[in-house]
Amino acid sequence: MKFNFTSFPALETQRIFLKAAVLKDTKAVFDLRSCKKINKFVGTKRIESLDEAKDFIIVCKSLYTNKKRVFWLITFQQQVIGSIVLHRINLDENYAEIGYKLKPEYQKKGLMSEAMQTVLEFGLQQLNLKTIEAFTHKNNIASIALLKKHNFVYQPERRCNVFDFNRVWKLEVI
Repeated sequence: MKFNFTSFPALETQRIFLKAAVLKDTKAVFDLRSCKKINKFVGTKRIESLDEAKDFIIVCKSLYTNKKRVFWLITFQQQVIGSIVLHRINLDENYAEIGYKLKPEYQKKGLMSEAMQTVLEFGLQQLNLKTIEAFTHKNNIASIALLKKHNFVYQPERRCNVFDFNRVWKLEVI
């Protein structure tokens, strides 16, 4: 592993910048994690207050310190438009899960694909991950297309233990 979790890995592509969520981003995190439209296919409880958004940012920072999560806010033209995360990181098993959210007005522009490519490269090259899984709603066509584009393979024999509607997709490096 090349990355040691001392300073947060801000990442950049041609069009987007991936940065740490800090307390001044509380409103942006609230907007992303409370919006019904953004979270239509997400089973986890939506954030209902700015205090919950602040607590979420604090939890993300703690999990980062413990080498279990890297949560990025996706910025485009200096606006927070989404988030992408490697979570449930297990460095001993070279494993993580990936998750993402994007405001509807920024979808179908290739921005999440750029973020995904950048985060996958970081995970594989810097964290030495060998397996990255995604749990996505069986009806989330856009998410499934994104996963296929980035070489994730559907795992029909696996089921999500928490949400029956989720399907498991895996990217494995051998």
